Amino acid sequence: MGADNRGNAKASTDFTGGYVTNVPKLFAAGDIRRGQSLVVWAIREGRQAARAVDEFLMGTSDLPR
Repeated sequence: MGADNRGNAKASTDFTGGYVTNVPKLFAAGDIRRGQSLVVWAIREGRQAARAVDEFLMGTSDLPR
């Protein structure tokens, strides 16, 4: 998996195609993507990543942004 200079997984937070890594079907969010951080960021990214996975698998998502 691609990593940044601190060893965190590379994955953007873009609205479309976000949280996808360079490994097929592998998504990254929270601490693995940004390093140890505030819990609030991890919760937010977890929700956003769940939406990204839902869109990837289903083609669309009804989950909140």
